[in-house]
Amino acid sequence: MTDNSNNHAAGKPLNRAGHARRDALKFGSVATLGAILGGGALLGHATPVLAQAGSKAELAPNEPLNILIVNYDGGTLLDFAGPSEIFHRLPNTNVRYASLNGGNVTLEFGVVYGKTERLADIEQTDLILVPGGSDLSVPMRPEYQAQIRRLAEGAKHVTSVCNGSLVLAATGILNGKRSACHWAFINKLSEYGAIGVPDRFVEDDNGRFMSGGGVTAGIDFALRVAAKMRGQQAAEFTQLVIEYDPAPPFHSGHPRDARPEVIAMVDKELPGASRGLARVPGVR
Repeated sequence: MTDNSNNHAAGKPLNRAGHARRDALKFGSVATLGAILGGGALLGHATPVLAQAGSKAELAPNEPLNILIVNYDGGTLLDFAGPSEIFHRLPNTNVRYASLNGGNVTLEFGVVYGKTERLADIEQTDLILVPGGSDLSVPMRPEYQAQIRRLAEGAKHVTSVCNGSLVLAATGILNGKRSACHWAFINKLSEYGAIGVPDRFVEDDNGRFMSGGGVTAGIDFALRVAAKMRGQQAAEFTQLVIEYDPAPPFHSGHPRDARPEVIAMVDKELPGASRGLARVPGVR
């Protein structure tokens, strides 16, 4: 898996139909999207709703937005793949991926993600995103922490998904700040001076700090970030394009809903999880 591009698709030239589809999926109107999908019946009554102005965007349409996603060995793919899918579809937005030494990183389950940039080569970014992982040993190293802290201090927005908030908190940047985290690790945040909040999306300092809960919360998180940066209509358009219409088959995504025997299974795998104090390699 390799992706180090901005929002313009790489590879062989698109034909006319390909250009039309790509542009519609990124910037086009709902009417254009409806035509591509095969008619208005699929859209039903959604068009008038999506045509509303929605919330005011922080950025003007012509203002660029630079987003940096931090990668590292042991990271969880979905923590940043979900947000990446959304961010790449926003107008005038550039998404970059970086790791300490650049090149390939080996994520959880042996997934190799390639062609990342070197963190030291990136002077600054508007928004930094630190995803979580099953092993935080690498991003907790002093040299990694120094680069993340440098970029976070200069960013307009500092964000995380899942237990990536522990990585940010360890740098000191979240001291006294409210933050989300995966439910199994959320109470570890206080050991680094942050305030854990058991919500799917949390923001502090008028949105300078934004965070998503565990793994799949990255999609909800990214849509909220999109609405803040580019306005509600842009976020709703992106949600529709990717058909984010969750309907889980089981109500077992959080301890408040899961059956006791299922919670016990997770506690066996991650001791202390039900108390929000599960341990992850790299975190003391």
